[in-house]
Amino acid sequence: MLREKKLSVIGAGQMGEALVKGFIQSGVLEAKQILLSDVNLERLESLRAKYQVEFTTDNRKAVEGGDIVLFAVKPQQIEQVLAGIKEIFRIDQLIISIAAGVKTEKIYSIIGKDLPIVRVMPNTPALVGKGMSVISRGRYADDLSAEIALKLFSSVGVAVELPENLQNQATAVSGSGPAYFFLMVESLIEAGIKAGLDKDVAGKLVIQTMAGSVALLQETGKNAGELREKVTSPGGTTAAALQVFSKHEFRYIVQEAVKAAIKRAEELA
Repeated sequence: MLREKKLSVIGAGQMGEALVKGFIQSGVLEAKQILLSDVNLERLESLRAKYQVEFTTDNRKAVEGGDIVLFAVKPQQIEQVLAGIKEIFRIDQLIISIAAGVKTEKIYSIIGKDLPIVRVMPNTPALVGKGMSVISRGRYADDLSAEIALKLFSSVGVAVELPENLQNQATAVSGSGPAYFFLMVESLIEAGIKAGLDKDVAGKLVIQTMAGSVALLQETGKNAGELREKVTSPGGTTAAALQVFSKHEFRYIVQEAVKAAIKRAEELA
């Protein structure tokens, strides 16, 4: 499916690199199939040294050379980037965009051609091959287009397909979710330090506890509520801590945070 395809990646930032690294290391693509494009020549030279991929600073050349064109640019930049190259796109190309909040219809309106577009929301754990990506088909994207996107993004973690009208919700949960998790880790480490633990010890305790808890969820098949109850003995230390979370409406705070992320994604559209 991908053996004869050429992939052009426009945007060589952190996520662009994570994807290129994952595609190559997983074997889904070879380095010779990938062309990177960015305005930062020093960055491009660094990535070529790491991954042996070709590069260009000309987005037009990148589009001309790609069967698949992946836009790994910020949502605030994508309109300007597309406007400068819209006449070059071919209807036999597959366009993949990871610009948060940007609808496929907006991309269609800029390009003005009936080619397949797939919108994807990956997250930063893709940097270590543990990403969660949600893909959605645009108007002209067929089963093969979706299959290609799933194949690519499964190489850097897990990928699922959802209707595009749920992309902003998915972005608020999995796209932004690592930041919520890291905030919890930060807070728990800080609490441990304030309670008298050494900083390094607190960090080790928290990080391994988080990693072990995720493994329990993945390997036992039990839901988070069941596992929480197993840890929580009536009248015990965990119950006392959870009462504080409840008093300060922890669940409500999380729900409001997700709503705020969805609202911002809608504004970016």
